[in-house]
Amino acid sequence: MDPFANFPPINQHLASKAAAATPSLVETNESPLALVSVEPDSSALGWRTEPIPATVGTVSAPPLLTEGGSVILDFGGHRTGYLSFDLVPYKHGLEPHDAPCRLHIVFGEIVTDVAESFEPYNAWLSKAWLPDEIMTVDFLPHRVQVPRRHAFRFVKITVLAASTRYGVRVENAVARGISSAPASPPPSLSFQAAGSELSEDVKARLRKIDEVAARTLKNCMLTVYEDGPRRDRRLWIGDVRLQALTAYTLKWDTELAKRCLYLFAACPLTEEGLLSACVYETPCSGGQSIVDYAHLYAAALRDYVVASGDIETGKELFPVALKQFQIGLQRVDPATGLYAAAEKEGDAAAEGDSGGELWHFIDWAEGLHKTCAEQGVLIFGLRALIDLAQTLQMQQPTVATPWAAAEPLALADVVDRLVAGARTHLYDADRGVFISGPDRQVSWASNAWAVLAGVPTSKEQGARALRTAYDDKQAVKGTTPYLHHYLVEALITAGEDVRARDHVLRYWGSMVDAGAETFFEAWDPERPRFSPYGDLHSNS
Repeated sequence: MDPFANFPPINQHLASKAAAATPSLVETNESPLALVSVEPDSSALGWRTEPIPATVGTVSAPPLLTEGGSVILDFGGHRTGYLSFDLVPYKHGLEPHDAPCRLHIVFGEIVTDVAESFEPYNAWLSKAWLPDEIMTVDFLPHRVQVPRRHAFRFVKITVLAASTRYGVRVENAVARGISSAPASPPPSLSFQAAGSELSEDVKARLRKIDEVAARTLKNCMLTVYEDGPRRDRRLWIGDVRLQALTAYTLKWDTELAKRCLYLFAACPLTEEGLLSACVYETPCSGGQSIVDYAHLYAAALRDYVVASGDIETGKELFPVALKQFQIGLQRVDPATGLYAAAEKEGDAAAEGDSGGELWHFIDWAEGLHKTCAEQGVLIFGLRALIDLAQTLQMQQPTVATPWAAAEPLALADVVDRLVAGARTHLYDADRGVFISGPDRQVSWASNAWAVLAGVPTSKEQGARALRTAYDDKQAVKGTTPYLHHYLVEALITAGEDVRARDHVLRYWGSMVDAGAETFFEAWDPERPRFSPYGDLHSNS
């Protein structure tokens, strides 16, 4: 039985365009820099590494492991790729090794992965995503090749079972990193164009944040922009847009973004043309749609056309972007001009026509009311589509709406109605802040997206709203770098550059302080072990 039979057939023409843009992967072989132990400490995640004494073992002279023994390899930096090593037996007596050797291999993006047991596992995501392997080696010596790809800095190898007649050493370990990003790292921040007045300590911290950001992107740039190379290993519209924007800034890529845009277009969730929030590069639909991601596809396409100058792709995929609003605008209340988002965090908006789930994301923050933020994303996406039409020198299209079903409206007129609805119903003039829901909830998400959508009547009104929400101790904040990006972008849009920079230093800097080699998919500095899935070890 075909598990994808309920979804529309793949558009083979668009899929072939995606296939033609498949990049080559650059491979880099690296040896471990040190053997380490893990020690508890008072840091955010509770662990640190220490080099083991040379008398115990070194990379070139590794320790002898017997049953129950383990060694932790530190490769000195995060990569996406594969591990291989020689497993060499050393007899204890005259007899040869007389039984297989069974290994438990744990791959660690951060030190907690190799410091803590994965049990008990409390996440609702599949346990199969955990970054560990059980391998049994029958004949020694043997070159062990771990077939599954992992994302890692650390590797912990434990001998689960072996004969008492021999011990083993892990020798000649190699991490084969892969990426479609350029092999050379981008140049360090110079602060020549801006920031020359900053202290050297602040400059150093910003350079480190920038370095980790570039490494994060590099290790997600494979044959698609993966949302995370450790877990999910597929592409999501929201993630792809921000990854591509970063790559454009670094002058790293436009073709990979093109491939991803075509993959989304080739694998819709419904016959009507609603995009899947995520797709696999095989290709096939991920089986669900996120409303805000569908509305951001137009922005991702606009960004690509501006960065690449590829008018042909822009024109071919423009109808796909337009279709998302032809569908999404039907959920706007004609009386208020407000998008009808799910009222509770995690609620589905509706069932997709082909059985897939349709839901609203924005962020994983518990209790976040999403009407205001979804309204902002809808307007933001429509403005991007208008920009794209102008860039492509196309006539501005019209769309049917619930308040003017008999007479399709120009996109600019639709934007005006949505902005008017937001100003009337989602702005608290007394408090000077955008609100959402019956409880008039204040959140960073609502105010960031209202500003990015151009809802405030002035730049100062937007700045005041962001300051008010930012400083409100009761406001719902954000739990993902994804949302925090849009908060920073909104602060810059509103002229709050200093606050934006300080937020980058605090939020992304706190991940660096916690030992991040690449930035986490979810992070709350006040709750370092937060996971939207229920277990820190399920985070990517």
